[in-house]
Amino acid sequence: MPRPFSLLLLACCCLGAWGCAKHTLPIITPQEFEASCRSDPAGAVSACASRVCGVFQAVATDYHEDMAACQASCKQRAMELEADVPGPCAAKVQQTRDTCLEFCNRKFYRCNCAK
Repeated sequence: MPRPFSLLLLACCCLGAWGCAKHTLPIITPQEFEASCRSDPAGAVSACASRVCGVFQAVATDYHEDMAACQASCKQRAMELEADVPGPCAAKVQQTRDTCLEFCNRKFYRCNCAK
């Protein structure tokens, strides 16, 4: 027969997991990342948006050891693009960098509890 303390501990764990799970954001797939990027040009001309999306899509499809490596890749791609794109395209780079960081967060942080 289980001890009352172990039942209480089990109940707390279940409630904690349920509370987190109800706010969990789903992992963004590489296909969703690309579709989202291409559907929202953020004021950029289509050629700029296409280039930016292609560069960041490599982050979504590459292997990363952990969240830090994934996010570093997002930031590196953004810096490279910002140095080489015209002014109106910079907003698209920043928006896609932010989406890329969120992609990494959701991919590696299993419990995305809204806090």
